Amino acid sequence: MNKPILLTFDVEEFDLPNEFNNSISLDEQLRVSTSGLLKVIEILNKYNIKATFFVTAIFAEQNPLLIKEISENNEIASHTYFHSFFENSHIASSKKKLEAIIEKKIYGFRMPRLEKIDLEMVKNAGYTYDSSMNPTIIPGRYNNLFKPRKLNIDKKTGLKILPFSVSPLIRFPLFWLSFKNVNYRLYLFLCKIALQKDGYLHLCFHPWEFCDIGHYKIPKYINKISGSKYINRFERLLSDLKKEGDFSTIIDFIES
Repeated sequence: MNKPILLTFDVEEFDLPNEFNNSISLDEQLRVSTSGLLKVIEILNKYNIKATFFVTAIFAEQNPLLIKEISENNEIASHTYFHSFFENSHIASSKKKLEAIIEKKIYGFRMPRLEKIDLEMVKNAGYTYDSSMNPTIIPGRYNNLFKPRKLNIDKKTGLKILPFSVSPLIRFPLFWLSFKNVNYRLYLFLCKIALQKDGYLHLCFHPWEFCDIGHYKIPKYINKISGSKYINRFERLLSDLKKEGDFSTIIDFIES
């Protein structure tokens, strides 16, 4: 059996400019992310690839038919109710809303910006797994260098924990920012190393990255590659990774 490759997308309001004091309306945030999501689905269909989509409930409320359609061949998981506003009740309420829209059970949870979350609340809300941790250090965000690097089970709750993939030993991050800023051949090499060492590869991206966001006043390390240039780079990655393993949803991987 080929090694599983877990492709995940955080489907959220494009609120990133607001973090850098460049406020844009909720309508524009949703429009950008929806446009990007349509591009993502087109690419995945082209390569016959399944993925896991962590969706905010507010985004799903605005795009119920699209999210339900995506759920037919992919996994939908929760990214809480809103991307920029959180209450503990949103852990359960987002799950309930998403399940009502797609008419399927929601198994996975991911906290926006990978902020710390009470795993007991996640477990009590009925989730099977949590994917809210990058086992590396990102200055100003988090330091998880001493957290488990691979799929594990939380001893207190029994909840399955699936961190993002990082390179062995030095724990170089392989998430969306690295894909944008690291030399492509080096990034692919590190992905292959992680896949061979861990037996699976877990990557994360955002639909809004597939849109032209170069005109927004956000740091260059975020918008240096977007739109068609990003799509070409991403398709190249899919083509190369398909030679190394089989793409799977998270829940299929965990249950297998």
